[in-house]
Amino acid sequence: MAPCNLEDDFYREARRTWLCNGCSAPNPSVGRIDVRLSEPQINGVLNFVFEAEVSLARLSVLLSLGQERVHRDLHLGKVWGPDGEELSEWVTCRGRQRLIVRGTKNVTHRVCSVCGRNVYFAMPPWYLYPAPGEGAEIFETNLCGLMTTDSIARKAGIAKQRGVVVDRLQILKEPRDGLPPLEF
Repeated sequence: MAPCNLEDDFYREARRTWLCNGCSAPNPSVGRIDVRLSEPQINGVLNFVFEAEVSLARLSVLLSLGQERVHRDLHLGKVWGPDGEELSEWVTCRGRQRLIVRGTKNVTHRVCSVCGRNVYFAMPPWYLYPAPGEGAEIFETNLCGLMTTDSIARKAGIAKQRGVVVDRLQILKEPRDGLPPLEF
């Protein structure tokens, strides 16, 4: 994966509007995000915008998870290249529900003093705690990725996509990092 970057003018506008100046992630209340990238093309089928923590997905692969499910569980935004031309095969995706994938090594956690978001980092082995809430089947994660059930991923053939890494995560009853439940 080669992360993308926002075009300079668009980055300045994002800092002024939807991007938190404390943690450099989208403000928690932001849903759909449209971006203009400095690169004319995007590698792979899943990617992200480095300096803004925005997930990118090839629309056809995303829709293989189920069009109704995708539109119910994700906010999809437009992606433009540096020339202003829409990269219509790509979308930004922001989960209506977001999960923090937790780990066991090199754990750091803080609460952003500007937007109040839990900023969490840890190295694998990764896990979930607590279990995801009801009402969604596709989630955005703090790792600039997406999460779904094993059965949905298997039915869509996600693991067979070139360049896609699928991690199966355990849902634990107690966290291994010593922190309480965290919301993203």
